Amino acid sequence: MSKKRVFSNKRGREMLLGDKKQTLSFPELDRQESPSSDFSRRLRKILPASWSRGLERVKGIHLVIGLVFVTLIALLIWFFFFVFPSPIGGLSPGSSSYVSDANVDVKATFSQKVDPKEVSIKVDGKDVTPDASIKPKSVSCKLALTDGEHKAVVSLDGGGLMGKRNADWSFTVDTTPPDLKITSKKVTQQKESDQVDVSFSGKTDKGTAVTVGDDDVPVDSNGDFKGNATTTRAQSLQITATDKAGNEANAYVVTQKTPTARGAHVSIYIAASDTDLDKMIDLVERTELNALEIDLKNEYGLIGFDINNPLAREIGSANDYIDLDACVDRVRHKDIYTICRVVTFKDPILAEARPGLAVQNKYGGPWGKGGWTDPYSREVWDYNVSVAEAAAKAGFNEVQFDYVRFPSDGNTDDCLYPGKDDRTPVEVINGFLEYAREKLASYNVFISADLFGLTASDQGEMGIGQDVQEVAKHVDYLSPMAYPSHYNPGEYGIKSPVDNPGDTVTATMEDFKKAIKGTSARLRPWLQDFTLKVTYTPDMVRRQIDAVENAGVEEWLLWDPDCTYSESALKPAPK
Repeated sequence: MSKKRVFSNKRGREMLLGDKKQTLSFPELDRQESPSSDFSRRLRKILPASWSRGLERVKGIHLVIGLVFVTLIALLIWFFFFVFPSPIGGLSPGSSSYVSDANVDVKATFSQKVDPKEVSIKVDGKDVTPDASIKPKSVSCKLALTDGEHKAVVSLDGGGLMGKRNADWSFTVDTTPPDLKITSKKVTQQKESDQVDVSFSGKTDKGTAVTVGDDDVPVDSNGDFKGNATTTRAQSLQITATDKAGNEANAYVVTQKTPTARGAHVSIYIAASDTDLDKMIDLVERTELNALEIDLKNEYGLIGFDINNPLAREIGSANDYIDLDACVDRVRHKDIYTICRVVTFKDPILAEARPGLAVQNKYGGPWGKGGWTDPYSREVWDYNVSVAEAAAKAGFNEVQFDYVRFPSDGNTDDCLYPGKDDRTPVEVINGFLEYAREKLASYNVFISADLFGLTASDQGEMGIGQDVQEVAKHVDYLSPMAYPSHYNPGEYGIKSPVDNPGDTVTATMEDFKKAIKGTSARLRPWLQDFTLKVTYTPDMVRRQIDAVENAGVEEWLLWDPDCTYSESALKPAPK
């Protein structure tokens, strides 16, 4: 018996059984196919039959595993976002921040209430918890910290799943204003305008911002900067440097015309006499002189005009010898450059009237002859600055501070300063000059300071607080007292400085030029035109002037307490 042949139709699901056509049914293939089912079908073709059946069973396992996986992910998200995060936040000062106040409030907050017993705080490794104020949602501790970087750690021992949690961070205390130096400046009058263009360059600390008014000045990575501004001659141009902690330092460019001053000293009594003042004006008009330095407050504590100052009125230091406005107008009318002298910390009148403002002897009573006031005292500062302000208002071109130093003549180890603090003498003198500069900035006056002639030598600031490089940062002019009679035999290798005025002045100028290098301050020395130890002749005065000018310094001042100057030592007035 022959067998029936079976034919298949590959395009459909029909099979021929003998002479009959029959449609076969495959429920699995009747389902809606998808890319995944197509993939499964291909796997079944490739894999053994036993494996194919295993794949079907695996589908259920995958579903279970997927549910478990999703649950674990949800648990992890819940744990890391709601359970694990530290409840410690609100850290202050902020991490990597800068603080300008040495009294720092170190604190943190908690996102949930905690037991104060579970909280501890350390700063720089020291446990300060006993001094801290701990509340259910915060901890804080007020500390006096030195300049530099500090590290704080707040710990919370919550127990259980929370465990012990820490928050540690660092911050920097910086209470020191940035260094700011103006190294060059130029003031140019605009044509047909009352405005001037000011160009300047300088140097400050790295990372410090420099501004003029609301305008930023570009500062490079080394702290060097250059800028320009347009202003008037009515007020000094203020340049401000601000560091990361917010500390500020200010420098000023005076916009009035820069002089080349060659002048002479005028005492209160000469300035108070119309006749004698006229003689000084006449001397200027006949010679190369073009400036007068007029005493307004002298080394005896006397104020030569009627100043509206309560302390001056209380102690009787002010007099009406000089009509200030009339005096200034009279001199400036002759196109003479005017400098007022304000003797600062040597002040016998104030020291006697107010012992609490005077330098005392540590063994009791006033130190020395009782003529020095306390350089640490802000009240003494304000008293002297008020004289300078009155002069600036009256129209003086320049304010010169003399005796802007600590005492020197006598055993200074016995000095007791009532207002003494942690500042060094150099910092005190610099602080006063900076303070005076800020107070006088709106009057657009130049600022100068008299210094000992040897402060630029190897002897340095000599214990009186006059560091030449530092003083030069706060004034426009330095006036070293290069009086040859004030140098000891052998100074600068000169056997007798008083007999060799040219050599003595030359050596002094060279030291001062080196000392002020890199600053914008200019030199204008005091020269001797008085007799001390030896008789000073016009030739000796001229040798000093020539020494100054040969050293490349164009300006100078003559000192004679009696104001009787050697006219023959001076060149005639230029025609």
